[in-house]
Amino acid sequence: MSSPRIRPRPLAPIPSSIKAKWSIVIVAAVAVTALMSQIGLHLGWPVWLRPIVAGALALLAVQFLAHGLTYPLRQMADAAKAMARGDYSRRVESSNGDEVGQLAEAFNQMSAELAESDRLQKEFISNASHELRTPVAALQSTLENLVDGLARADRQTLELMLAQSEHLGRLVNQLLDLSRLEAGSDHPATNQIDLGDLLNELAVEQRMTHPLAVIEVKAPMGLRVLGDDLRLRQVFTNIVGNALRFSPHGSPVTIVASRHDGSIRVAIRDLGPGIPVEERAKVFERFWQADGSALTGGGGAGLGLAISRRIIDQHLGDIQITDNQPSGACVIVHLPSSSVD
Repeated sequence: MSSPRIRPRPLAPIPSSIKAKWSIVIVAAVAVTALMSQIGLHLGWPVWLRPIVAGALALLAVQFLAHGLTYPLRQMADAAKAMARGDYSRRVESSNGDEVGQLAEAFNQMSAELAESDRLQKEFISNASHELRTPVAALQSTLENLVDGLARADRQTLELMLAQSEHLGRLVNQLLDLSRLEAGSDHPATNQIDLGDLLNELAVEQRMTHPLAVIEVKAPMGLRVLGDDLRLRQVFTNIVGNALRFSPHGSPVTIVASRHDGSIRVAIRDLGPGIPVEERAKVFERFWQADGSALTGGGGAGLGLAISRRIIDQHLGDIQITDNQPSGACVIVHLPSSSVD
């Protein structure tokens, strides 16, 4: 297949504005018209022929010079039609240093962002379908066995079905939470929250759920933030739950809250395997697991930290992962303080 013929763009290398380039085109057209009129007069052409020839040559000169000015616009029109069909691979040549070139660069950036958004959307749908399919398939298989008489409705089977339905419910709720947070339709409450109370209550709840867990909390009273109690509790429950899941049996998970440079700093430390530096940003992506896989390995759906980051963003805070010494991971959350020192 032969490549399309590239037409010359004589004004493209000129680093000036589009108005200056159009001025050059107009001056060139006037100059060609005047020159041909003089040549026609010198050659003795009839009066009616001189303006026709001069106008035709001026029109050709304008077409030649103006081609490069409108070329990116034609490319954008073709690319926009392709984008309407779902093809985001088209790019516009942006060699012009004028306003049209700047528009072409902005168009290319928008196209790249739309392509990335489309890729993430397809990936999200694929991963969500995979995660939803697993508990649904397990429930369907168990129910089919019960209907066919291949299994009995004993306590163990019913507990298995309940666990799968609870997992499915949690996943659906997480997907709804993430959808609302990303759409900006979730508006957190703004109440005074004592983080010391919240973290100590959270530790009690986690010890009830994990009787053998060792959770140490160092959070003085009076560390107040302005935010949504339920949402912040959801964040710290998820982080502490991850720390317990990845920590060796019997090893402590420590929660330390303190004032730090005008904000409240909460550090959750564990003695697990830790998270490699190159994966620390990825764990806040949807469906990303700390073991480096993009799908759940049985420990969860990989949505908890993605939801947590968006909740912390809503509260104008920051969340990051660092090393814990001598081993493990440390999740640090910064939130604006509403305390008066």
